[in-house]
Amino acid sequence: MLNDSALMGMVFLLMLILVVAQWLLHSRQERLRRELFAQQKREIETLKQTVGALCSSAVGVDKRVNRLERQGRDLEERQESIEQSAHYGEPPYADAIRMVHEGAGPEELVRELGISRDAADLIIMMHGIKRDAIT
Repeated sequence: MLNDSALMGMVFLLMLILVVAQWLLHSRQERLRRELFAQQKREIETLKQTVGALCSSAVGVDKRVNRLERQGRDLEERQESIEQSAHYGEPPYADAIRMVHEGAGPEELVRELGISRDAADLIIMMHGIKRDAIT
């Protein structure tokens, strides 16, 4: 059997091993904690940069959306204007075409309808031919 001093030596040795093991575990745990903290810090920085880039992109998208909405409103207004002018009766040059078919000349179109001389000549050239072909 073991004597007391040998038993005490073994207990001391076991305690020493336990203290060293605990110190090693604590050191490893501390190193892992520092590595994890550094990794989290890097990931947070990456997320900050990503959020910043997304915000910048969102501003650009917002500007494009606003521009497209403005263009859409402008087109809608133009379409409404065209539809309203169509509801007021005949197309703008219908009277001129009718007058040309009745034999009116360019001066009469300019005087009666207030269109330009070039427009009157063009209407006569396009619609006067039909009149000449009919007779």
